[in-house]
Amino acid sequence: TKNETDRGAIKTPTLRDVAWRGPYMHDGSEKRLEEVVAFYIRGGVKNPWLSSDVRPLNLAAQEQKDLVAFLQSLTGEIDLDVSNPPKLPQ
Repeated sequence: TKNETDRGAIKTPTLRDVAWRGPYMHDGSEKRLEEVVAFYIRGGVKNPWLSSDVRPLNLAAQEQKDLVAFLQSLTGEIDLDVSNPPKLPQ
């Protein structure tokens, strides 16, 4: 956009099939979902463009495992009846 306020911003991708989409982050620096969760647990990496909304998550070990399990649960096959749009009358 060439707007200074957009510097460092990226489009947020879908979470569908996220377990199959590694490596993660804009630069591929995180290889596994567990590493991504750990990155956000730490509050990211401080830099001039880091949003003030990004801060340490302070999740317990079990909560971290639960979050990874949830992200992995977003992976699966879509029934063809659901993934194909219906044929509508002309």
